[in-house]
Amino acid sequence: MISLFENNKDIDDLKVYLLGDNVSEENKLVLKEIADKYNRTCTVVDVPDLKIPESLTSKRWPKSAFTRMFSGELMPKEADRMLYLDCDVIVRGKIGELQTMDMHGYAICAVKDCVSMPYKKKIGVANGDNYVNAGVLLMDLNKMRELDIRSMMSDFMDTHMGVISYADQDVLNGMFKGKFGELPPVYDVMTQMCCYTYKQIQQWRRPSNYYSREVVEYAQKNPVIIHYTTCLLNIRPWCEGSKHPWAGEFWKYQSMSPWKDKPRSVARFEGWDHKVMKMLLALPDFISYRFIGFIHAVIRPLMIMVTGKN
Repeated sequence: MISLFENNKDIDDLKVYLLGDNVSEENKLVLKEIADKYNRTCTVVDVPDLKIPESLTSKRWPKSAFTRMFSGELMPKEADRMLYLDCDVIVRGKIGELQTMDMHGYAICAVKDCVSMPYKKKIGVANGDNYVNAGVLLMDLNKMRELDIRSMMSDFMDTHMGVISYADQDVLNGMFKGKFGELPPVYDVMTQMCCYTYKQIQQWRRPSNYYSREVVEYAQKNPVIIHYTTCLLNIRPWCEGSKHPWAGEFWKYQSMSPWKDKPRSVARFEGWDHKVMKMLLALPDFISYRFIGFIHAVIRPLMIMVTGKN
């Protein structure tokens, strides 16, 4: 929120709504004080019981992962456009263009994620359709209010519950089946974009319907929104030992916050899969990324489709 306010002082009407789940009164006060400092508002929306299908929340995912899909009913009626942001982002630049950007009739515009064809196929998304990252979503709230989100979600879960890999992101993409508008990737620069070359991304993720090299390389150097996603064995900047190229941006805004003295956590990579990953990454690049790509982009989604387990 501090990074958003610092870099967008030219936007006259900028309001923040935190979709909260039992946020303490103490933390609500801290957030209000931050917003007051910038003459902005931060409203904590205590999310009610949204009656999300039990098939989703009875598994390993919390209800909070799915609340963004109900933004149309959670936001005030006078709000017609919203930029949803995950909590693991830093807003490094100006987002004013998104206020008036033509959404071409789509309810949601987002940045394409780099997933392979088998991942899309198993949730019913066509190879040539967009599969987007759910961490940054530009929403037309009036369009969202026209949709029966619960029915869309239930219909998807009835046929695809056993093949979900990326929790709410798979659900979102399966519900909309490629019907998304595109945002330039500068608005959601994920860790794989920051830490790997275009060639390595192609070898490892084998993306279907992705951006061109020129567009990705521009985003790598000029991110507007940095999204610190999990990615291989990369350590995120709130943990010790992070070598993320844009970790300094996180530390910069943390140093301006009430949490400036909060010690960093410890990232633990202890599972057998992490041990295998370490061994593979120790191999020469031309071997390791191709081998990891075959496992991640081909074998894993096929195994999920066959077994119904991820």
